[in-house]
Parts: sequence; C-alpha cells; structure tokens
Amino acid sequence: MSMIVFRYLHFLGITFWIGTAVAVAFAASAPTPWESGIAQALRRVTLRVTTPSMLFAFVGGFGMLIPEFTEVYAKQGWMHAKLALLLALAGATGLLSGKLRRWAEGQDVQGTTFARLAGVISTLAVLIVTLAVLRPF
Repeated sequence: MSMIVFRYLHFLGITFWIGTAVAVAFAASAPTPWESGIAQALRRVTLRVTTPSMLFAFVGGFGMLIPEFTEVYAKQGWMHAKLALLLALAGATGLLSGKLRRWAEGQDVQGTTFARLAGVISTLAVLIVTLAVLRPF
C-alpha cells in the first residue's frame, strides 16, 4: 500500500476516534433520564464508530511507522513519547467504553466520570498532535 493511503487512513481514523469519543463522553456527562435510552445509544456509537476508527488510526499509523522505524523513528524521542501517550489514549477510550457499558446495564455511573474522561481524552489528543507536529526532541 502506498504511504499516502496509510496517512489518510490514519488521519481519518484519528478524526473520528477522538471526535466521537469526546462527543460521547460530553453527551454522557449531561444529566439525562434513564428511560431515554441515551446510555444504549451512546454505547452503540462507541461500538460502531469510535472503536473501528481507533483501529483505522492504528493501522494507518503503524503502516507509516513500521517501514521507516529503525532508520528514522526509533531514534526520535518525540515518537516514543507519542506512542506512550497513544497507549494512554487507547486506555482512556477503553475506560469510556467500559463505563458506558456499565451505565447501559443500569449500574450507577457518575456524570462527572464522563466529563473527566472527555477532558483526559482531549488533553491526550492535543499532546499527541503537538508532538507529531512540532517534533520537539
């Protein structure tokens, strides 16, 4: 596959992954009645959009990373920091999915939990993009 295909797949995946994760977390943090089915709807969005988008972002990113890893990226400190933050971002997305599952099953989940997750996901995304653009070290 061409490098440009991996790049587009990576950018498209990132956009939908971060966008839907933050939107779902903010929507879940708003006070809503249980009868509205909002928990099940947000969970479906996470399962059908956020998770596949995360996989697209990983495939595209690793498709660009692997061919040039030893010659270029293995020596770049910013890439190591970016990959570490990426793992934290994937973990935060998994935490969001788990909290949504619990909420959809009827367990009590605090709205502030979702608001915090939205902040964490947003902050990690900004840090990752900053590292990718500026390549500070």
